[in-house]
This record gives sequence, structure tokens and C-alpha cells, in this order.
Amino acid sequence: MSRGRVLSALVANRPGVLNRVSGMIRRRGFNIESLTVGPTLDHRVSRMTLLVNVGAAP
Repeated sequence: MSRGRVLSALVANRPGVLNRVSGMIRRRGFNIESLTVGPTLDHRVSRMTLLVNVGAAP
């Protein structure tokens, strides 16, 4: 049975941040089911929300 988890984080609005976050999840063997990134009131910060399937991890 798969278990989905929602992760939400405030991240720096800079090139490469999405790659670093997705790489951390990939290295743990989790599958990203859904990913959304949007602005916040502070243009230097974005909100990243992921739905991660943790039941498929090794």
C-alpha cells in the first residue's frame, strides 16, 4: 500500500532550488506524484508543495 505525504516549504526563489529539492527526494527513492511552486509576498521566497509517495521507497 502506498502512502502519500504532502510536503510544503518556503524556499529561496533562485535558480537550482527545484533541482536540489527534487534531488534530495530522488536520493531517498521516493516518487514525486505532484509538485507546485508559487510566489509569496516576498519576491525572494517561493512556496513549494509536493505530494510524495513514500510507500514505494526501498
